Amino acid sequence: MNKSKAIIVVLCLFLFSQTALAQTSKAKQIDAYITPFAKANQFSGVVLASENGKVIYEKAFGLANADFKIPNQLNTRIGIASVTKLMTVIILTRLIEEKKIAPEDKLSKYIPDFPNGEKITVQMLRSHRSGILHRVMPPEQETVPYTSAEFVERVKQSKLAFEPGAQRLYSSGGYAVLARAMEIASGKSYAQLLQQYVFDPAGMKDSLDFDSYAIMDRRAQDYLADAGGTINASLKDYSFLVGAGSVFSTAPDVHKFSEAIISGKYGERVKTDWLSPETNTISGSGSTNGHRSYFEIEKDKKYSYVMLANMGSGAFDIISTSVREILLGKEPTVKNFTAPKIVPDANKDLNEFLGRYEREDTSSIQMVIRNNMLYAGDIKLNSTGADRFFEFKFFGEVTFVRDASGKIKHVEWASPGLKSIWIKK
Repeated sequence: MNKSKAIIVVLCLFLFSQTALAQTSKAKQIDAYITPFAKANQFSGVVLASENGKVIYEKAFGLANADFKIPNQLNTRIGIASVTKLMTVIILTRLIEEKKIAPEDKLSKYIPDFPNGEKITVQMLRSHRSGILHRVMPPEQETVPYTSAEFVERVKQSKLAFEPGAQRLYSSGGYAVLARAMEIASGKSYAQLLQQYVFDPAGMKDSLDFDSYAIMDRRAQDYLADAGGTINASLKDYSFLVGAGSVFSTAPDVHKFSEAIISGKYGERVKTDWLSPETNTISGSGSTNGHRSYFEIEKDKKYSYVMLANMGSGAFDIISTSVREILLGKEPTVKNFTAPKIVPDANKDLNEFLGRYEREDTSSIQMVIRNNMLYAGDIKLNSTGADRFFEFKFFGEVTFVRDASGKIKHVEWASPGLKSIWIKK
């Protein structure tokens, strides 16, 4: 070997070792960041990260089943919530290309007796502009198994929030109706459509649509974070989220899904529509009951990561942001995890906090007392001081502010990256 060739070989080995060292360093950094959250029972799930198309980190944390102390594994199946909606859009795009359905089709074409079905189009359902409510029935009815046709009957009984096409309202109910329309248009079940148009092209072997009666191997139970540790999430039958949040998957499969999008396996239309011009990334997120999901992939696969959690905790958002920052070579904005100190008796009279609070966008929340605890809707507020509380769902600090006379005038809600003020009505 001549001298110039030897120099090239040494240089290549040096660059390779430096790249491997950087990847190893980032993996260690990610692991060191997540571990304190997991040890404090604030994160349970699976995290996978890659650089330049190569997986550099994958690890499972916490318990898939707390009753039997069964740990999560890399192939544990966890609900991916609204990432399901992205899969529904892929199916819709394919069916449109095959001319089995059209964006301008009226809903009445597929479900003739649907109220206002002659005004609601397929595109309105896809873009959350149909007026169908996000949730169409009380929580206790979400524990009952439904076929897609049966659930549509429940949607028919709810009133529209507005005239179809007039506004936008995020709607899982609308996506469930869309899934049913696609079933009728194609002559196949939503589960079959998923397999044909989403799972098979990406090589996803561990993903499936929720089936109320089927035993799901390696399924994680749903939990919530609480001041006293992990607690059970309310029982749900996820058939009410068909097409909107009904898919269960694994972190490696969601990684395959993200790579299939970016590589064009679902068609260039899907890739182009979802690519953010600001960040050159494609991402998707979901949150339902006691599970969370997030994936992000850079257009050239410079980095990507997947997070699935079988625990509803706002720590998920802190970890997700920090994993991205680490992969980009940045220091995490939130440096470390500090568990809030709960002071149970800091507020003697919870009644003075009760009532309806409204935000500037007119959305409102009701403060109520359950089991001697203050709740904002279904969010439990843990007392940390006089007029101060902490909630684990969004990892938010909730502070009630009084006027000069001592009456509550508004509440300030501060979660990582988000602050809002709610006026007492």
